[in-house]
Amino acid sequence: MNQSDVASIETFCRDTVATFWHYHGGCLVRKVVDGDFRVKGIKALRVVDGSVFKSLSPGTNPQATLMMLGRHVGLRMLEERSACKGR
Repeated sequence: MNQSDVASIETFCRDTVATFWHYHGGCLVRKVVDGDFRVKGIKALRVVDGSVFKSLSPGTNPQATLMMLGRHVGLRMLEERSACKGR
C-alpha cells in the first residue's frame, strides 16, 4: 500500500475494515425505502434502523447514529400527523 496516495489508503480501508458486530444494509434509502423511510409500495410502514445504511461499515458502533435517526424520523412523523389534523 502506498501510504502517500489517498486512493490507495481508501482502497486498503475498504478491503480490510469490517465488522461482524453491527450488521446493516439491505433496506437502502432510495432503493427499498424512500427519503422519509417509508417502504416503497407499502402504506404506513417505515424502516428506521441500521438496514437503511450502505453495507460498508465504518467499523464503529452505530447506536448513537441510529438513536438520532429514530428521533428525527419520529419528530417528522409527528409533524406530518399534526398537519393532517389541522386540515
